[in-house]
Amino acid sequence: MRKSVYAIFVLWLIPIAIPLYPNTPKLSLHYTVDITKFDDDSFFVKLDVENFDMDTAVFQFAVTAPGTYSILDAGRFVGSFKALDTSGNPLMIVRTGVNQFLIYPARQLSRVTYRVDDTFDSPLPDNPVAPMSGTNIERTNAVVNGQMVFGFFHGRQSYPISVKFVYPEIWRAGTSLQLTNGEYTASSFDELADSPFLFGDISRSTISMGRTNIDIYAFSENRKFNAEFVAARLHDVLGAADQFLGGLPVERYVFLFHFREYTGPVYGAWEHNYSSFYVIPEWSESYISQTITSMSAHEFFHVVIPLNIHSELIVPFNFEKTVPSQHLWFYEGVTEWASDLMQVRYGTMSDTELMNQITEKMRRADYYDNSVSLVDMSLGSYDRYEKLYGNIYERGALTALLLDMRLLELSEGKTGLREVISKLSQQFGPARPFPENGFFDLLVQLTYPEIEDFIHRYIKGTETLPIKEYLLKAGYDYETEARTGLYESSLGKFSFNLKNGTILVEQVDPKDSVNQRLGIQQGDIIQKLNYAGVDLRMRDTAMIRAMNFALIGEPFEWVVMRGDSKLRLKAFVGQRDILEYHVIKSRLSFTAEQKRFRAWWLGRP
Repeated sequence: MRKSVYAIFVLWLIPIAIPLYPNTPKLSLHYTVDITKFDDDSFFVKLDVENFDMDTAVFQFAVTAPGTYSILDAGRFVGSFKALDTSGNPLMIVRTGVNQFLIYPARQLSRVTYRVDDTFDSPLPDNPVAPMSGTNIERTNAVVNGQMVFGFFHGRQSYPISVKFVYPEIWRAGTSLQLTNGEYTASSFDELADSPFLFGDISRSTISMGRTNIDIYAFSENRKFNAEFVAARLHDVLGAADQFLGGLPVERYVFLFHFREYTGPVYGAWEHNYSSFYVIPEWSESYISQTITSMSAHEFFHVVIPLNIHSELIVPFNFEKTVPSQHLWFYEGVTEWASDLMQVRYGTMSDTELMNQITEKMRRADYYDNSVSLVDMSLGSYDRYEKLYGNIYERGALTALLLDMRLLELSEGKTGLREVISKLSQQFGPARPFPENGFFDLLVQLTYPEIEDFIHRYIKGTETLPIKEYLLKAGYDYETEARTGLYESSLGKFSFNLKNGTILVEQVDPKDSVNQRLGIQQGDIIQKLNYAGVDLRMRDTAMIRAMNFALIGEPFEWVVMRGDSKLRLKAFVGQRDILEYHVIKSRLSFTAEQKRFRAWWLGRP
């Protein structure tokens, strides 16, 4: 079969794909990207190559990219791939996988051409690409995330790359890369993938803060928002970061905002070392203002983590396969913690708002399986624990909160997590990673022996965080659940699970009095509900109303299948307390110790 022949050919060629002439001129890589073919919904890419010094070339598209924690498989969107020699004759190509092309004889290689489909308009059932890490091409705008458009040669990921874009003259371009003589130059494929582009009818604004110049570019599909609107909401966020960090750690930073009437089921932001890219729906001004503040506070703090503090797995990045880091909790959880605390200390977020944020994080964390440790969650983020990824922003941030409070307690307010981050930034940096397997030991060395126990119990382990104990130190009372004094009707305390078109009963509470009278069991298949003499089918709006507003004491019955038997389970509508979960309340007065701890933690008594 032809497939077998290709496999043998590849195995024969790759072993000799080594430079034979060590003193050949340096490899030159120059991209040209045409983004004027709007009707095709595609980018047309040309890569001019000079001085390729290997017999065989392996051209690679990204499997994943830093900060996405997902499978991208950029090669899925690539078509019409060709390789040409200096005379324009085609060279032999073998597609060895979704993201990989083998070219032979590569010493004659002069040009590579291909087209890349727009990911915004290419919905896929498996591994969909989030819009903030994808591509878009329309008559009014274009979005280019480098890892979805460009590729690299094996062994040449670290080589400089120049890029020229062809686009309508009336358009403007925004990116963190510098434009020189009509071309953008990246020091490596890593930097090119780290530098998104926004083109089109876009507005621009600037902010200067200390030594840092901030550019803001914005596209709004219906012209509802512009860069000036965004800049006004960014100013306090950047001021908070400047104060929290003792100065912004970069000389230039770029915010790219893409507002759309409809973003699809996903919207959000993606961080980069010197920029961040946002895709946000054109909703109400108040919602957008809040979204810009919360998202940008998180994304901007990534200039510290992981730009200045990262393991050797991050730079240079492995675009060819997923290699998860056990420190995702640090990159995202600590960043989320810092994005809130810096606003509190700057005065743009009140104590009450912070407590609300903590409450909401605990409530959202309850929806996840918390029997998985943060380390295991990090290592499984691409596969077995992919569905738990969101908990990194909840439990991860709460763990950072408690780590900060524990450090402040041990140091009598002298050293919190912010100071530890500062020490790590000084010890490491963009070009000096920390050891992936030695980071926990390093944290202990920089702080206190007791932190090893904290890591073992709450980061490597799954013990419940001591929220109550530490909030009390700051003058806050915390309850896992509290009665509201209100009641609701109950048709039994259990949950439903839709499986293979049937509705299964799960998580039956044996202590619930209505359950006891019903005799309902886990695994029963719900057929219908009978209330007030009317049969109500599952998912009918009338049934939903009955479940929420049935009168206490009225008779009802669940009709279920249990094995081959059809049963009518009867009871009376019960009542249960309406509970509020994860309730935090400030004490009316504080002790001297609580005032002192509040000053350490929040920056004010």
